[in-house]
Amino acid sequence: MEKNHITGILQHGRPGLPGKPHISGLDGLRTLAIAGVTLFHMFPDKIQGGYLGVSLFFVLTGYLLAYTSAEEWAAGRFSVLRYYRKRICRIYPSLLVVLLTSIGVFHFLAPKAIEAVRPEVLSVVLGYNNWWQIAQNADYFTRLTNTSPFTHLWFMGIELQYYLLWPLLFFLYTVIFRFLGRNFALALLAVLAVASAGLMPLLYTPDMDVTRLYYGTDTRVYALLFGAVMGLYRSGRAAASSRGIGWRVLSYCTFGFLAGMTIASYLLLDGQNGFTYQGGMLLMTAAFCILLGLTADSRLLLGELLELAVFRWIGRRSYGIFLWQYPVIYLFSHMGWTELPFYALLELLIILLLTVWSDALADCVTKRRLPFGGSRLALVRGLCFFLITFSGVVFMGYGCNGVAASAEYKASDQAELQAKLQENAADLANQQAAAGDAQVPEASLQQVNLNGAVCIGDSVMLGSAKALQQTLPGCYIDAEVSRYVGGGLEAAQAMQAQGRLGNIVVIALGTNGPIAGAERYEVQTRDLLKYLGPDRHIFWVNVYCPELKWQNTNNAYIEKIAAEHGNVTVVDWYSLISRHPEWLVRDGIHPNDEGTVQYAKLIHDRMVQVLSEEKTMDS
Repeated sequence: MEKNHITGILQHGRPGLPGKPHISGLDGLRTLAIAGVTLFHMFPDKIQGGYLGVSLFFVLTGYLLAYTSAEEWAAGRFSVLRYYRKRICRIYPSLLVVLLTSIGVFHFLAPKAIEAVRPEVLSVVLGYNNWWQIAQNADYFTRLTNTSPFTHLWFMGIELQYYLLWPLLFFLYTVIFRFLGRNFALALLAVLAVASAGLMPLLYTPDMDVTRLYYGTDTRVYALLFGAVMGLYRSGRAAASSRGIGWRVLSYCTFGFLAGMTIASYLLLDGQNGFTYQGGMLLMTAAFCILLGLTADSRLLLGELLELAVFRWIGRRSYGIFLWQYPVIYLFSHMGWTELPFYALLELLIILLLTVWSDALADCVTKRRLPFGGSRLALVRGLCFFLITFSGVVFMGYGCNGVAASAEYKASDQAELQAKLQENAADLANQQAAAGDAQVPEASLQQVNLNGAVCIGDSVMLGSAKALQQTLPGCYIDAEVSRYVGGGLEAAQAMQAQGRLGNIVVIALGTNGPIAGAERYEVQTRDLLKYLGPDRHIFWVNVYCPELKWQNTNNAYIEKIAAEHGNVTVVDWYSLISRHPEWLVRDGIHPNDEGTVQYAKLIHDRMVQVLSEEKTMDS
């Protein structure tokens, strides 16, 4: 009796399509979302806000999950077991194909990238990858030692967690609906969404590492919940009556404005901007909700306009495109293929072809349906599918072996590196606290005077601090983990305030993020050089971080500023360490004990060479 009552309440006027609702235009919105995310991953410096497409995906997921659940309940077909079976069949076949095939390919082309992949794969498959990445302190915008072809799958962690909890939320909704009414049930769900939305600006502080905010389920679930409120609201209403021409014009103008606002945000809303976490992401989520509401409104033609064939094709494959894009982009960057002409088009083509293949393979597994029929062209497609699948299965076999044989060294190696860096940082703090009273040993006075040299750097320099102090006795070192070029300016200003900024400055910045390639980065670099002025000797150590896309751009820019500034000299760490990878720890970036000695020696020798030549010319 109670179930029949709830069924009657939830039924809203699509009797011909019980349990199988179709809402026109949603593939168009999926296309808008996947375009932003893909372009952000391919061109993060140009499409700075494309990550917002993830929020649009969240809204769509919450909306459709709630709407279809309510429709199935109204038709008496909602089953928790069937719900989970459908989610598993939708999510896991494609996900496992991408994971295992990618690991198999990397086994041959970039084995180092998947040497310790097992914990990450487990976190993806079991649905907690976002929290795993938070624990790894994997900054989404400036990853260093945690670079991975699967970094983007934090998104799947939040989605899978929400899928798991949705039946409970839906059950509570129907119970509250039954006893307190539909509006009260929707209001409670909306309050939960607002509470989640308030966490991000509440927890944000300037200059913080935004990893926790960006990846956290509690700080991101509001987009899914807002979508759920909209889906349940739609399902509980009968078809709305037509409105006047003025309302329609206003609706179309609003849609156009919000679509333009979305594109502008893709281009301009930098993920490192504080506004993003102080309300910017929430504002865009609200815009996405309005876009969805207008698209789904049957009184408007927006849904039909967004049903273009190209939008339907991309939208229905958006999940596969999302899964494949980062492994492909990562491989291109790792192998140096981004130097090829039209590499971006090649990346995109490979992503689309792999998506078509993995979707067809997933259909074979879940629907037992072959992707070809009896025509000659279909047989050709079937043959191609068979050949690609055969190769894919071989790679997946290597992928399975890669997961099973995955080393467990990564966490321990990172802990060891972190401990070393912390020890060096503590030693520097203790030594520099008494630096004002220290006398420079006679050993530092060579054929040129290196007395008073200061060093500003990141974790690479911090790891080499002891070797630098032995090679350049009396030098003052200010090095920090994850320091950007902007942090270098702050360090120089602090040294100047303390009276420690001398005539010789060693800079080792550029490993943790770009110093060039976009105006915002180059401004920070120019500001640092301007502050140091033209009268100081500046020795800039270039970078070695082959798995990070900004290595070549940064090194080229360091060469450029040395050519433009007569007082800037390049210390070519890249060329030296490229020939001696045995001097690096296993992350392939930080020098080991032998590497720190060679790092310090290189800096010392380059300083002596340049200053000796200058001294000879002056005499």
